[in-house]
Amino acid sequence: MALRSFTPNGLTLIRDSELCDGESLAFACVRSAKSLVILTITGRERVLTRKFPSICTSASFVCFDSTTDEEQLSEIVISVIRSSPSACLVDCVDVLVDRFHVDLVVALMFQLKEKVPVITVCPEAAIDEERFSRFCAVANSIHRLAKRGLRCVSESTTYKANGKATKTAESFTIADDLKITSEKYTPSVANILADGPVQSEDAETELSAKELNAKTNLVLPFTSLAKQAELNTLRLADRKVRVGGQIIYTPDKEDDLDDSDPDDDLNL
Repeated sequence: MALRSFTPNGLTLIRDSELCDGESLAFACVRSAKSLVILTITGRERVLTRKFPSICTSASFVCFDSTTDEEQLSEIVISVIRSSPSACLVDCVDVLVDRFHVDLVVALMFQLKEKVPVITVCPEAAIDEERFSRFCAVANSIHRLAKRGLRCVSESTTYKANGKATKTAESFTIADDLKITSEKYTPSVANILADGPVQSEDAETELSAKELNAKTNLVLPFTSLAKQAELNTLRLADRKVRVGGQIIYTPDKEDDLDDSDPDDDLNL
């Protein structure tokens, strides 16, 4: 489904980055919800209402604080389910993860998404990949946001009921009225180079004319000898070289082949 017409279903995760904020996208995705519940920390209601007045003035806020324990948090989730909203936006999930064990938060999100479409932002700076993967295990769609040049891009993975995953990449913008405009993202050459140029293993550094001439004409020892027979014409002292996986040598008078000096038995 295109991002501009995306409707939350099950659990939707937005993984934002330092240069591409996911909060606006999360609120844009629920702007059409007929009834919205926002689960957040006490005091954030005023901040969110100032930022997104068109949505928050008609939404219901359910809050937790530093004194909320596991049992009370479970009761909050149950109360949200009983209110049967069109969608639930879980704000400050990173605070929940810091306050409670990540597995408890994931379990509550799973319980919630079975009854109500849920959307939440998992900030890259606050939730590491290991903990984020726990959320991904129960998510229905995942949107990873990144800056590509001057554009914000969402790399989305949506899971169907049979487990099949659909992946898309779209660049998007969000208007003041939270309307999403998106289009398929095709990386430009400049962006590919910016993400990291691929170095060819055969690539050679630029050589000067003098260096190139030396490389072409300089004959290195034994580079043209690939067989043992070709070494027979070499001087005895020059036979101590590796050819075809073997070490070619000829014992001389110093190789007394006894136990008195093992290091001297084979003069390699």
